[in-house]
Amino acid sequence: MLRKITTRQTQGFLANYRLPDLGFTPHEKLPETIHPIWDALHTGNPALALTRARHILDAQRLFAASERAALKVGLAAAELYSGATDRARRQAGRSLDLFPGQWSAHRIHLSILAIQRAFKAAYMHLSNLEIARPVPVWDEPLRRIDRLHALASWSWRLGEWETVAGHLNEAYPKGLPSMPTEVLEDWFRLSLYRNRPEDAAAAAAILIAERPAELADELLQTIVQSGWTKEALPLYRNAFSREPQSQLLRRRLVALCIREGKLDEARALTKPGALSLAA
Repeated sequence: MLRKITTRQTQGFLANYRLPDLGFTPHEKLPETIHPIWDALHTGNPALALTRARHILDAQRLFAASERAALKVGLAAAELYSGATDRARRQAGRSLDLFPGQWSAHRIHLSILAIQRAFKAAYMHLSNLEIARPVPVWDEPLRRIDRLHALASWSWRLGEWETVAGHLNEAYPKGLPSMPTEVLEDWFRLSLYRNRPEDAAAAAAILIAERPAELADELLQTIVQSGWTKEALPLYRNAFSREPQSQLLRRRLVALCIREGKLDEARALTKPGALSLAA
């Protein structure tokens, strides 16, 4: 639930977004050599995965390029989860050398760039990444929505607001009502950064619909404080119509009516008994 909308870039969904971790879910189609490594990673035991992967790779046998690439992905993930990002990057690179047509090693590389706050490099890497299907049975493609969230997030961290808006519009082509609440809250913040009062009002209308008066007021005051009183007035009317007993909303509405020249409406709201100044 939104408790306080602010304009700080470090708050919200996109400012704290991270790529989903690889799942390494074991399944019957995995090659026999890969299954025990995936099992160790899936159960959160990177040390065991490292041991198993190294043991298999040290064996004197030939592997298909795809199979060896998967083993290198397992090593890269185990190194990453153990905090060894440099070794993880090297193993991911070796995996890509063996089998470029995969997502997993790229995802490990992108995660490392994000950890290192190299957001521009991460953005450029992902935006230029196209992996043709079909992918190998051990690979984990990045969902389109996750890709767009990541691109929006890294653009957000770079302060490239129009680019953020473009990615969110692409992710949610059905518009604001289709956005999850946490994304809609970021769209509201984004509207402030982009100086888009209409966008802010449209997001606020949805966000305040089921919020109590105090929380609705916190959000709407952000619009008022931005100087967008014309857009704030109908929103306060709607909020007050849902909670006509709220003296806080009544006072806010009176003040906005006066500022916007709606004096008859302000008088009606301040008739004797209508406004309790003690509230």
